[in-house]
Amino acid sequence: MAGMEVVLLGTGSPLPNADRCGAGQVIIAGDDRVLIDCGWGAARRLFAAGIFPMLVDTVCFTHMHSDHITDMPDFMIMRWVGGAQKPLTVYGPTGTKRMVDGFLDALADDIRFRFAHHGDKLSQDGIKVIVHEVPATPDRAHIAEVGAMQIDSFEVDHFPVVPALGFRLDAGSASVVISGDTKKCDNLTRASQDADVLISEAMNDNIFKVMRQRILDAGNTRQAAVMDDVPDYHATTTDVAEMARDAGVKKLVLSHLIPPVPNEGPLADAFANGMSEIFKGEIVVGRDLMRFTVGAP
Repeated sequence: MAGMEVVLLGTGSPLPNADRCGAGQVIIAGDDRVLIDCGWGAARRLFAAGIFPMLVDTVCFTHMHSDHITDMPDFMIMRWVGGAQKPLTVYGPTGTKRMVDGFLDALADDIRFRFAHHGDKLSQDGIKVIVHEVPATPDRAHIAEVGAMQIDSFEVDHFPVVPALGFRLDAGSASVVISGDTKKCDNLTRASQDADVLISEAMNDNIFKVMRQRILDAGNTRQAAVMDDVPDYHATTTDVAEMARDAGVKKLVLSHLIPPVPNEGPLADAFANGMSEIFKGEIVVGRDLMRFTVGAP
């Protein structure tokens, strides 16, 4: 078994940023590819990463926040028109089927027009989607096998977003955990035990407070008030470092950055400040289109 490859498609959050798209990553093992979340811009990032949508047959969603789902319609059409000939399989929490059915309903005229124009050059099955809504459990629950990859889900704490999931993918001796959106959570620590890589959301509290103050100083009191609620359901960089340490993971990759700092400059340099004092393994501040191998090369 040659391990897995991870491609970060989007490392941002709902806050706009020129460098970072909405949440999304692809896990690759052999000829199999699993897309986890598909936020704004993630479908376009597939092409930049050299991954053709038609070759992705499995998608997992962590939860139904917009920055994790809004590129799903583009992905489905790109996959189908690109030559997909079998249905897409989707796993996610309760609400996933309603989301997928809603997007397909919105695309109904587009799909009809394309069949009218291209006929049987387009596959009838390639635009279909099979949805599996999986239970949110405190401990890992096996939900799927995609080639050599074993996929487990588990519940994370993103209240009031209920349910919200994280995922663990194992292929041979290689393992990758995706936190989804969560505050500090024992479920995530348990699911990440001895993982090669934990890809975790992270909020730098100090930088976030500066951003919030700038919004307030600009006179946007309503947005500043909304920002006051953000820390309630996200893990700080300190929280993430503690979970990675307690889980014994080998490598920690920060994604879904709050706030979504630029790729370069003092804010990017400072984002992980203090984390290495808690977690002694490798810490990487993720960027869109970053890729790395897990397990044997």
